Amino acid sequence: MDGGYGCEVVNVYAHPADPCPKFPQSRRDRLTAGSGFGIVGENRSGKSNLIHALRLVLDTTLSIADRQLDRDDFWDGLSDGSPDWDPLSAGHVIEVSIDIVGFADNARVLTALADALVEQDPPHARLTYRFGPVDMGDDAIPLASRYQGRVYGGDSYTRDISTSVRRQLHFHLLPALRDVESDIARWRGSPLRELLERAAREVSDDDLTQVRAAMRTTNDRVNDLDQIRDLSGRISERLTEMVGPYQAVDTDLAVAPEDPMRLIRSMRIFVDGPLRRRLSSASLGTLNIIYLALLDLGLQDRLSDQVIAHTVVAIEEPEAHLHPHLQRVIFRQVLTEANDERTVVVTTQSPHIVSVTDPRKLIMLRSQDDQTTVCAATSAVLQPGEWNDIARYLDATRAEIVFARKVLLVEGFAEQVLVPVMAAQIGIDLDKLGISVCAVHGTHFGSYVRFCAALSIPWAVLTDGDPDTAGVSRGGKRAADLIASLELAGPPSAHGCFVGNTTFEYDLVASEPRNVAAAFDALTALSAAPSAAVIKGWGDTVPDQDTFMRAIANAGGKGRYAQRLAEASIEPPGYVDQALRYLAQT
Repeated sequence: MDGGYGCEVVNVYAHPADPCPKFPQSRRDRLTAGSGFGIVGENRSGKSNLIHALRLVLDTTLSIADRQLDRDDFWDGLSDGSPDWDPLSAGHVIEVSIDIVGFADNARVLTALADALVEQDPPHARLTYRFGPVDMGDDAIPLASRYQGRVYGGDSYTRDISTSVRRQLHFHLLPALRDVESDIARWRGSPLRELLERAAREVSDDDLTQVRAAMRTTNDRVNDLDQIRDLSGRISERLTEMVGPYQAVDTDLAVAPEDPMRLIRSMRIFVDGPLRRRLSSASLGTLNIIYLALLDLGLQDRLSDQVIAHTVVAIEEPEAHLHPHLQRVIFRQVLTEANDERTVVVTTQSPHIVSVTDPRKLIMLRSQDDQTTVCAATSAVLQPGEWNDIARYLDATRAEIVFARKVLLVEGFAEQVLVPVMAAQIGIDLDKLGISVCAVHGTHFGSYVRFCAALSIPWAVLTDGDPDTAGVSRGGKRAADLIASLELAGPPSAHGCFVGNTTFEYDLVASEPRNVAAAFDALTALSAAPSAAVIKGWGDTVPDQDTFMRAIANAGGKGRYAQRLAEASIEPPGYVDQALRYLAQT
């Protein structure tokens, strides 16, 4: 820790398990978190469940009832298959553990977490929520009736951690479905509340006296209006008529309370400057931005006042009402400004938010075979420069690679445009299979492959043959070196690396005669008259590679040629066909 009053939530474990040998032990998954990170995954992959798991440990606003789980919260894969199977009767346990480090210099946090330490030097604490049976002093009580949800510290599941301790790690949730206007207006949970109360405490007594006098004058002037005086009398008379003089409520009309403290607390936020329009007139996106700003200011104040030692903010799918530019601007700040006092967790399906997330802080949840696996990008062994390349790539491409079920990595724009056309030609629907074609704009596939592997995204690579002057395939060596760097054995094609004969554009015509007419027509349409005449002179014969590639350059370049050729029905050359079928079957 670099000083300050904070700590770092570094590991989150969520698993059906039981530290007591009396009950069966199940699989344990580890999620390594940083100070600000993004969680991505398909629908029903478990993003909301992960956030709820964090709440079970950290959220002190949850009631005892909210902290109790039931049989539906257990993984279906634990079942023995019988129709009346019950995980509670079988003794299964759910645990969620959070590891905390980085508080060696903070005596207050050390004291608070003393009963949760699992290591002393450097201090390492663990908080665990456990939903399982407890000893109730009577073995005749059915096992299923003994289940309780509790939070304990360290390695002993009998050592309960109090709410006051867990409040040092303040947890705040912004759910996906939220009524921001009501949340701001509702005093009890409003992010404006603490800001107003803190401001009120700092106002001098002289200023409060002046405000009180001003409000009394204002109320008196309004109440002196004949219409207001008449209305006030009518209200009092009607109340007396309804319930009698002994039970009637004493009422009075006023612009606002004269007590300055109550007046400050009753203040509300308006929009559109001096027009002071109510929040209901603002867009949902504007309301969400206001809420985030208020929340951020409140947390800053609580941290600086040492009311809390660390804050964990969980934001679920914030992209719903925000323009793409605002998504990038806001969450570039939210995620990068997180530090040793603040952990930010964002679940999202927005490529715009992922594009401004440090790629090392990306967590992928993947559903397969009725269970979810957790993959952390940080497990990829990459150099700092390679991580920077990945970050720039995600920003430039809006992070489509992260949201793909499978990825086909290609060299450039031409492949990115034409491969989907060729896939459709052989009956492969890339969108239905969740396959994205991602151009790395070069031949440096290694870092992208390792990044995909860390997130458990199946991948394949298409690269040019690029024979040297002796006819030796540089692309073949490139593929072999890539497979060797991944410590894989066997031919590159067995692991998803497919190599052309020459270059992609030339292989389309030299290796697949059915594309010749369409390729020549595209070149003719794009070329000036002299060049077009030369192309027509080729007839059905494919010229040598240099001549053909020179014609593409004269026609406006590879990108323009690929876009025009994509209008035709193009057959994939052999290595492209193999790559597409490899991914489709993976």
